[in-house]
Amino acid sequence: MPDQRQADILLKRLKQNDKGKLTLFLGAAPGVGKTFAMLSAAKVKSAQGVNLLVGLVETHGREDTEQMLSGLPILPPLSIQYHSASIDEFDLDAALVRKPSLILVDELAHTNAPGSRNRFRYQDIEELLAKGIDVYSTVNIQHMASLNDLVLKVTGVRVQETVPDRVFDLASEIQFIDLPPDGLIERLQDGKVYVPDYARDALDRFFTRENLTALREMAVREVLVRVDSNLSEELMAKAKLPGYSIQDKLLVMISSNRNHDYLIRQGRQIADRRQITWYVLWVDTGRTLSTLQRARLKASLDLATELGAQAITLRGQSSFAGVVPFLQENRVSTVLVGNPAVKWRFWRKPLYQRLIEAGMSLEVSVYTLSEHAPALIKPVTTSGFVGRKLGYAVGAGAVVLATALAILASHYLSSGNLVLLYVAAVVVTGLRYGSRPALSAALLSFLSFNFFLTKPFYTFAVTYQDDVATLIFLSFIGIISGPAASRVRRQLILLNESSRFSESLRIFAESLTRFTQKREVYQQLESICQLQLKLSCSVVDKELLEPLSVKEQSAVAWVFANNVPAGRFYNTLSSLEKTFFPISNQQQVFAVAVVCFPSTATQISVFQQQLITALLQQAATTMHRLELSTALESSRLKAEVEQLRTALLSSVSHDLKSPLAAMIGAAETLKHRQQQLSAEDKAELIDALCSESNRLENYIQNLLDMTRLGYGTLKIERDWVQVSDIIGSAVQRLKRYQPDARVQVQLQQSDLLIYVHAALIEQALFNVLENAVRFNPQDAPVTIVQSVLAQDLLLQVLDQGPGVPEQDREHIFDMFFVVASGDSKKSNTGMGLAICKGMIGAHGGTVRVRENPSGKGACFELSLPLNELNQPELH
Repeated sequence: MPDQRQADILLKRLKQNDKGKLTLFLGAAPGVGKTFAMLSAAKVKSAQGVNLLVGLVETHGREDTEQMLSGLPILPPLSIQYHSASIDEFDLDAALVRKPSLILVDELAHTNAPGSRNRFRYQDIEELLAKGIDVYSTVNIQHMASLNDLVLKVTGVRVQETVPDRVFDLASEIQFIDLPPDGLIERLQDGKVYVPDYARDALDRFFTRENLTALREMAVREVLVRVDSNLSEELMAKAKLPGYSIQDKLLVMISSNRNHDYLIRQGRQIADRRQITWYVLWVDTGRTLSTLQRARLKASLDLATELGAQAITLRGQSSFAGVVPFLQENRVSTVLVGNPAVKWRFWRKPLYQRLIEAGMSLEVSVYTLSEHAPALIKPVTTSGFVGRKLGYAVGAGAVVLATALAILASHYLSSGNLVLLYVAAVVVTGLRYGSRPALSAALLSFLSFNFFLTKPFYTFAVTYQDDVATLIFLSFIGIISGPAASRVRRQLILLNESSRFSESLRIFAESLTRFTQKREVYQQLESICQLQLKLSCSVVDKELLEPLSVKEQSAVAWVFANNVPAGRFYNTLSSLEKTFFPISNQQQVFAVAVVCFPSTATQISVFQQQLITALLQQAATTMHRLELSTALESSRLKAEVEQLRTALLSSVSHDLKSPLAAMIGAAETLKHRQQQLSAEDKAELIDALCSESNRLENYIQNLLDMTRLGYGTLKIERDWVQVSDIIGSAVQRLKRYQPDARVQVQLQQSDLLIYVHAALIEQALFNVLENAVRFNPQDAPVTIVQSVLAQDLLLQVLDQGPGVPEQDREHIFDMFFVVASGDSKKSNTGMGLAICKGMIGAHGGTVRVRENPSGKGACFELSLPLNELNQPELH
């Protein structure tokens, strides 16, 4: 897929534009002049005016190298106390504060002193690059992680300090610093590389001519591979290369029984040469892993991640059953497997042979490490009956118990029935401890039954033919049932873990759908970790760091900045007792989960790692959803506020200006033309002043009422009042402003009392009446109907105007909403009905509008709660 590959390359370059550029000065061996070349290049940059800083340079006492440092700004080293010694290390924090354009950090393959933030120096450089700082560094080819086994075969020396290949992949430029073997040996003999005593030992062991030649060839090959890869990317980015019809993929299969790190490094080399995607896969068959196996497996998966592979863990009944669906779904073309520890088994073929015979289009390669190569992981011894030894002991105990029961029951049961006691012992052993202890229990059962329960007793001789058949039957059942029970046990373990995994995710996912606050997500995540993983977990964000110590707060800040785990079991801040996981998506880190593992734990189990990762991903998705919801709600509120602001400005500009203009005009006429005006004209102008003043007062009162309703400062001072008095007061008030208005009142119960704030209910009724009169024909009356419906007082105001369209009935009580248009809209502020709704609602009532039952006009209904408790006691 050329388009996809081209898009990936362009996206990769866009991401790299935001980061610093790494330049590596690569050599075949120490002493070829890498540091000198790096300083020479730095001198050129300094002369060009680049903001340059020497972070750390190891001169090893070489005068020519020390002279190159003159005139360059040097960062003071960080002194770290370790036991009684003081160790100088690169000061990463000081470099980040100064933030130069280019920094020099010598010796990329270096393990930092204990107490440093990062375990390895290449991690320091990755942080510098992430902050947009360009870096110059030096490294030798033998420190490349994927070449570790090859270097061991060539030189016989296992290099302990390695650099992941992904760091080499980060380099935008690699400068190969070359020196022929004879020239390097001459420098060693002259003491220009090491002190004389150490130089002689190095010449005898590592710096032989054949070793230097081989290392030089490795360095040249790696540089050429990367040059070719860069050329391919350049051409692909410009769409000048034809695409691939089939993309090859490589799978490396590892086991917890053996050290397969050499397979992973070999896989990286093959993937580099072929430029293909590669995976490292382990199949969990449900077997209980020892401490050594867990440590070996974690080290292998970590190495795979460092070398750029996709580390995957699957669950299956067997390695073959687990890997075949993956091969088919991902269309893997090449599989690397290790030479099996067991040379042959008559009942099972080795994995590589089963893959070859599976009928898939697959290249299967079997690799093995030299028998003389030392192991990377030192054996871990277990004392006492631990692990499998305990299974053998329990199996023997079960056989002893079965024998005792069989001897007691031998007087009542036949030998065929007694065999079942031994079968039960074998099955129980297989279910609890696996196939090998079960087979051992089966052998002990055979011997015990023969010795104690067949004639002649207490010998291994057999007299009767029936006893021979029973023994054969016991052997056959034991051999079959033991491994079968072991397989059932493994399936139960896998089923249990899968069930726990799925149930944890289901519970968490169901709860997340109900949450609307981040703190609820935090609390549920903490609860799930405690319930399903038995781990103490706390979630912190940037605003909540109080429960943590100063070091832990620094760790949280680092995880926020870098979006990778840190703390215990990780190379960054590994001295801390807690582990810090980011809750993040690709864009941002929302919070950090602080997990406290038991002090006896030596590493994170695969199940714990997978479940924690899945839970954190779900939490991050929910956090992202909550942020989007908050942003959406904020945008909606802003739009509504802007709409209200616009409506308010429009209404204020008109409804304040209109009465003021009329009042000013009348006042100026009275002032300047008083002599020319008749008594009737003066009276008319004075009436206009009063009318417009009342109109302005009414408008300002509406604004004040809306403000009081909006801020919750409206006080409801209730008292008993007759409903007829409220209606009469509202009608009289309306007559003052609308003398020509006709109002009819129909009272179902004239002496009905209600416990309300009389002035507020009158204001609400007045607003509805005023609205009805405004749209009602002049010759038609407005009708007020008072009735009792169930336990509510119902006031209906009916007009005969144009009515309210059905689509506007839900919005007519919104502030500034106006149904009318044209001239009718000019005298309407759109606040009266909103005030009515607020005042009625403050009393627990409702207000709505519907069509007039007569078929013409509108019917406004004001409903207030009315029950026996609201009525005063009559004496």
